[in-house]
Amino acid sequence: MSRLDDPHFEEIYTICNDITENSCEDDPLLESDVESMVSKFKMLQVLTNKISVEISQYDSKTGTKANGYRSLIRVVGTLVRHCIELYETIKHQISTLGYVGSDVREDLLTWSSVVERLINILELAVEIKSSTDQLYPDKPDCQSAQVYRLSQKVKDMDVTPFYGSALGFHLRGDSRRMMHPLAISMASYSDIYGGSIFGKIKKLRESGYCWNYINNPNILAEKIVANSRNMQVDFAQNFYNMSESDWVSKIKTLPKIKTSTSIKISYEALEVPRTNSEINFKVPIPSSHINKKSVQVQLIANFRTKEMLGSCGCTTRLTCTCKFPAPKDLVIFHVHGGGFISQTSKSHLDYLHQWSSKLDIPIISVDYSLAPEAPYPRALEEVFYVYCWMLKHFPALGTTGKTIIMAGDSAGGNLVASTTLKTITNHIRKPDALVLSYAALLIQFYPSPSRLLCLMDPLLMFGILLRCLNAYQDPNYLKTCPRTINQELKLAKSVNDIFMSPLLAGKELLQHFPKTVIIVSDLDPCLDENVQFSSKLHDAGVDVKMEVVPGMPHGFLAFGQMATECQLGVDHVTRKIGELVKSLKTKTIN
Repeated sequence: MSRLDDPHFEEIYTICNDITENSCEDDPLLESDVESMVSKFKMLQVLTNKISVEISQYDSKTGTKANGYRSLIRVVGTLVRHCIELYETIKHQISTLGYVGSDVREDLLTWSSVVERLINILELAVEIKSSTDQLYPDKPDCQSAQVYRLSQKVKDMDVTPFYGSALGFHLRGDSRRMMHPLAISMASYSDIYGGSIFGKIKKLRESGYCWNYINNPNILAEKIVANSRNMQVDFAQNFYNMSESDWVSKIKTLPKIKTSTSIKISYEALEVPRTNSEINFKVPIPSSHINKKSVQVQLIANFRTKEMLGSCGCTTRLTCTCKFPAPKDLVIFHVHGGGFISQTSKSHLDYLHQWSSKLDIPIISVDYSLAPEAPYPRALEEVFYVYCWMLKHFPALGTTGKTIIMAGDSAGGNLVASTTLKTITNHIRKPDALVLSYAALLIQFYPSPSRLLCLMDPLLMFGILLRCLNAYQDPNYLKTCPRTINQELKLAKSVNDIFMSPLLAGKELLQHFPKTVIIVSDLDPCLDENVQFSSKLHDAGVDVKMEVVPGMPHGFLAFGQMATECQLGVDHVTRKIGELVKSLKTKTIN
C-alpha cells in the first residue's frame, strides 16, 4: 500500500476477522485485543470520513492538493499499513508456532495506544473543521474562548504513544529511522543539562548512562514528552545548537567549494535608491532590544571573482594562479531557520554548499540575532539591513545583482517574506523571486489541522513550537521565565502585525510580491499556513507555485547527511531552484 493511498480499512477488518474466527480459540486475551482494535479502527474510519467531506475547499488555490486534513488522513493510512503488517505477523506466528510471541503482543499494545491517540487528534480536527471553512481566519486570535479551549485540549493530550517504538511512524523511509538516535540524544542531553555536577551524575546513573533510553522505548517516550512540556527555551537553544559544535563539525563532511567565508558587517549609515522617488531611502540601523553594532553573514560560492570578499586558496604562495571568472548575474540571499531561537548559517552549510556548487550561484546567508534575548523585530531589522547592504555591494559578493532570489526555511522563511514586505512598503528594490521552505508564517499557536501534527512530530513538538513562537513574539519573555507549559499557553498573544506574521498581509501588499515557490512537507506542522499563504498570493495575482514533498520531517533540508530521504528532499529543492533560475533568465532575455 502506498503511503499516499486512502486508508485500507476493509483490508484490516478482513485480516482481524480471520484471526478472531480461526486462530483465537485458545487465546481469549488476543481475541479481546483484536476485537478492541477493530472497534477503534471503525471509530477512526468514521472520523476520517467526516474529515474527507469537501476536503478540497481547503487546498491551495495554486492547484496543489494539500492541507492538514489530507495530511491527517495520510497519517491514518500509514498507521493502517503498520497495523496490517502487525496482524500478518500475528497470523503467521499462530499458523507456524501456535502462539503469539511476547514482543508481538507488546507491539499490539503499542499500536493500540497509537490508534487511541490518533482518534483523539482526529476528534479535534473534526471540531476545528465544523467551526470554520478556512484553515485560518483572516485575523486569528489564539486567546478567543473557543480557540483557547482547543489549545488546552492539545496541551493536555497524553502523546507518549507517539514517542516510543512508534516514534516517527508517519515519516518516510530512513527519515523515520534517524529520529530514534535524535530522541535518545535529546533525552540524554536533558540529564546533563543544568544543575550541579553531582545532580548530573545522579541522573546519568538513573538512566543507565542513556542505556535505558536505548533499550526501553517507554522510558524514552516518557522522557521526551516530559522534556517537550517542561524544558525551558534555553534548553531548546542549546540542544539544537549542538549541530554546530566542534565535534559534530569534525564528523560532518561538507561539499567542497572555493568560497565559504564569514563576513562581519558593521552598522553604519546606509542609503539605497527608492523605486518611486529620486530621494534615497535611509536604511534604519538595527536598534531594538540589544546593543549590537554588527551582524555576521556567510558568503558561499564555488568560484572567486577579483572583487569578492575573502581570500583565495593561493594565499601561501608568492603569486596567485587563480583564474577569475566574470561575476554571476544571480545571487541568492538566504535566511536560515532554527525556530527564531537557535542556530546560524553553519547548521545549513551542507545544502547551501550543494546549492552553490550545482547552481553556480553565490549565496549570502545572514546570521541574525536570536530570541528570546533579541525578540521581534530585531532579527527582521538585521535581515532587512543586510539586504539593503547587499544592494550596495554586489561586486564584493561575486555578482552583478541583476537577479536576486531570496530563500529561507522555517523561521528564515518568515523573515524572507517579512523582508519582502519591507521592500514593498519602503519602495526599494524587491527580490525577483522567493523560495520559502516550510516557512513559519503565523506567529501564534492557533490550532489548525496541520498544527495538530506537532502532537506526533519528533522534532517540532507542541511544547517546543509554543515556546519558540512566544519567545520571538514577546519582548518580555525573558522577564517571565521560567514558564510552565500552562503559562506559555496563557501568556500567548495574538499580534496583528504583518511583519511578524506575513500570513496576515492583505492583497494590497501581496499583489506586489515577486514570483514565489513554496516548498513544504505534507507532514509538516507548518503546512497549513503555507497552503493559505499560497492561496492569498494566488488571489493577489502573484505567480506562485506550491510544491509538497511527501513524508519529510520539518527542517529536512538540514538533515541530508543523516537520511537519504532528506537528501532526496534537498535534491528536489535544488532542482526547483534551478528551474526557477532558468525561468528568470528566460524572462530577462525576453
